[in-house]
Amino acid sequence: MNIEQRLHAEQETPAPMEIVSSDGEITLQQFTPEDAKEVFDLIDRNREHLSQFGENTPQKYPTYESVLESIVHPKNPKRLRFGIRNKTGEYMGSINLTSQGFHQGEVGYYVGEEFTGKGYTTKAVQTLTDYAFASLGYEVLFGVVAEGNTASMKVLKKAGYIQARSYTDVQGKNVVDFIKAHDPADS
Repeated sequence: MNIEQRLHAEQETPAPMEIVSSDGEITLQQFTPEDAKEVFDLIDRNREHLSQFGENTPQKYPTYESVLESIVHPKNPKRLRFGIRNKTGEYMGSINLTSQGFHQGEVGYYVGEEFTGKGYTTKAVQTLTDYAFASLGYEVLFGVVAEGNTASMKVLKKAGYIQARSYTDVQGKNVVDFIKAHDPADS
């Protein structure tokens, strides 16, 4: 049985969670199997862009089937994974929130090159951050950025994160941590 047959054999899932930015410009929508083609197409046409700074998204998803498998059977089912869509519904990229325990989480994201420099990623990070603090009880969020990825660093800074430290990670890559603590006055 291939993955599409297994998908149809499994129970129906509830409607995906959607989080809309405060200005309505973007929607974060939990992935469904129906999103796999759009996700793969964006990754496939942006392989060079998404490989910058040692990121491995293009290598993790070499085929449509690998994207579909990751949606249907994610390696970390506790990770919240969302597609980033503009107000016309166009798929622009992905953002996720991974619990690190103790009310802390890591935010990760990517967008297609054609959507960079337009504020969409910052808005997506702000939207997910607000949701994590207000609805999920997170107290601290952080993002890890490859050294030299100034565009991603700007996204986190504009979303209210502050640079915390620079270090070499376990893969030998120089990275920078950005953190944001929940301020109850913002709720």
